[in-house]
Parts: sequence; structure tokens; C-alpha cells
Amino acid sequence: MSRRRLALAAAALGAAGAAAGLWLGLSGGSGGQSREGYLARVSAVCRTDARRLERVPAPSDPAAYGDVAAAVRGAVPLLEHQVAAMEALEPPAGLGPRLERLFALDRASIAALGRTLAAALRRDAGGVATGLVRFGRLRDRVHALAVSIGIDCAPS
Repeated sequence: MSRRRLALAAAALGAAGAAAGLWLGLSGGSGGQSREGYLARVSAVCRTDARRLERVPAPSDPAAYGDVAAAVRGAVPLLEHQVAAMEALEPPAGLGPRLERLFALDRASIAALGRTLAAALRRDAGGVATGLVRFGRLRDRVHALAVSIGIDCAPS
């Protein structure tokens, strides 16, 4: 894997992390709330956490293990918080299956970051690269699904 590709994957950590939060906790169950009202509330949670994630510096180099570890340690708690906050919101009927898929993808992306952190602590360049690429790919899928559902996570 080229150094450029690794750097791009590392940069994706910050951007993808922001997109990640949006879908995270979307698997509640709200009887009376409208779809629009639910999406507005989830989007507000997502935007708030996206602004926080923007403050986590992306590692300048995937081989800078300390920078990778610091970035992951900064991003994971924010992503987990976002999941919990979104899960606390009950969605209207009809969104359940798509939200469950979104939630599963989000959990997988957080797990990929956990594996990335473990690799950075072992000073395993291949593991860091693999983890960042997996995270980036999962984040892209999360973002695409969130947008298709109607979640807006742009920090504005």
C-alpha cells in the first residue's frame, strides 16, 4: 500500500469520524414522532458531535504511531457518545430496518478504529494501514446510508 494511500486513509479518520456519528445510534423506536421531526433531532445530535470530531487532529502520518493512537483515542469516545445519544431517540415506524443497518455499520467502524489503535500500540504499520482503510470504507458506507435516510451531519 502506498504512503499516499495511507495518508489519505489517515485523513479519512477525521472526516469519516464526523460522518460516522450521524447514524450511530439510530435504532430506537418512536411511536408518535414524525419522520421529519426525528430526522431533525438526529441531525442536530450528529452536527454537534461532528463539530467535536473536527477538533480531533488527524494523524499526519500513519507511521506516526503516537499520533494515530492519540487521534483514535480522541475520536472513539465521541463516536460512542454519538451512538448513545442517537439510540436514545425513538424513530418513527418504518425506519427501523435502515436504521439497524446504519447502526451495525457504525459499530463496525468503531471496532475498526479499536483494531487500528491496537495496531498503533504494537507499532504494526500494516495493521494501522488496514484499520484506517477499513474504517474509511465503513465510514463512507455509513455516510451514504445516513444521507439516503435524510440525516444531515454537516457541522455548518
